[in-house]
Amino acid sequence: MRGRHLSLLLLSSLSAVIVSVCIGVSICIGLTYTTHIWQLSRATLDTRTLIREETHKTAIAMTQNSKFLHAGDPIRAAAWLYYGAEKTQSEVAAALGISRQTVSAYLRAARRKGYVSIRLAPDILERNSCAKHLQARFGLQGVHVVPHAEDAFELRNNVGRAAAGVLCELITADRVVAVSSGRTVSALARYLRPTPNANANVVVVQVSGSSIDAAAHSPEICASTIAAALGARCLNLHAPAFMSSTALAESLRGEPALRQHFRTIAGAHILVFGIGELSRDTMFEQPPYIDRAMRARYIDAGAVGIAFDRFLADNGTEVAGALGPRTMAIDLDTAARIPIRLALCCGVEKRHAVRAALAARLITHVVLDTALAHCILGDEGKCHDR
Repeated sequence: MRGRHLSLLLLSSLSAVIVSVCIGVSICIGLTYTTHIWQLSRATLDTRTLIREETHKTAIAMTQNSKFLHAGDPIRAAAWLYYGAEKTQSEVAAALGISRQTVSAYLRAARRKGYVSIRLAPDILERNSCAKHLQARFGLQGVHVVPHAEDAFELRNNVGRAAAGVLCELITADRVVAVSSGRTVSALARYLRPTPNANANVVVVQVSGSSIDAAAHSPEICASTIAAALGARCLNLHAPAFMSSTALAESLRGEPALRQHFRTIAGAHILVFGIGELSRDTMFEQPPYIDRAMRARYIDAGAVGIAFDRFLADNGTEVAGALGPRTMAIDLDTAARIPIRLALCCGVEKRHAVRAALAARLITHVVLDTALAHCILGDEGKCHDR
């Protein structure tokens, strides 16, 4: 009996040992599997981290113009760097370790293979056509047509932004830039940025007398703002736009300082000016001198526009009037002798004024909008379409 009990006890102990061993093995296997899974997850995370780091390094390398790995397709790489990353051809050449001529060939191949599609907006073609017709008809050296906008503020900004770029291209060292006034000229001043061509001995000179209005488009502020943007010296005209009498104007023009100022204007290389229309609705910011009655007299005498405080007839001559002898500003003959004369104008209401300025030979370069361009060309049907 005791032997049988002992056998059962041994069998029970053996079973417990076997169970313990199995549990231990299972735990070991589980821990091993868990460890393996954790190691795989860690490896995956490490791989993802490595990929991110390598991607970041590649981006940095591209930014720093180091050699760019193009995966065996340098044409696609060149196209992406030039059109996508907006690199210059020289920067693409440095990134790929090839010559600039090869980059140019790759870009042509990219367009030919259809990797890159370039589409011209319809208004670009129209604007180019208007510019060519204006240039040919009026013998202009440069015509820049910008999109029309119904909002007057947006339209002035469009013209001012384009004119700022044009002026930067025209200015070289040792130039004298004569500046008039107006809201469009003020817009040019806001968008103007310093340029390497305009940082050596450039002078900005105010061509018409100062205003009693402190608006940003007054002559003195336009000249000062443009000079500051170009890093140039500014010569303001320290006299009112209109004097109270002809005798006082003649006396003031005889002063040595003002004689020297007008000599500087006459020797200018570039003239920048706006053109204003003249109609029954035109409002002036010099009320003591130009009131409704004065405006009406000039209109009745044939004035259709104003440039640097001079009233223009449709044939380009200056309209005689009470303000002429009292005006402290550049005269039309002197203005027409300045080699480069950049006019800024926008809005179809100025078509008669711009035609008058063209007749006076006051313009060599012009920046204007499409609607006004059509009007000047005589295409009245498109004056309000663009």
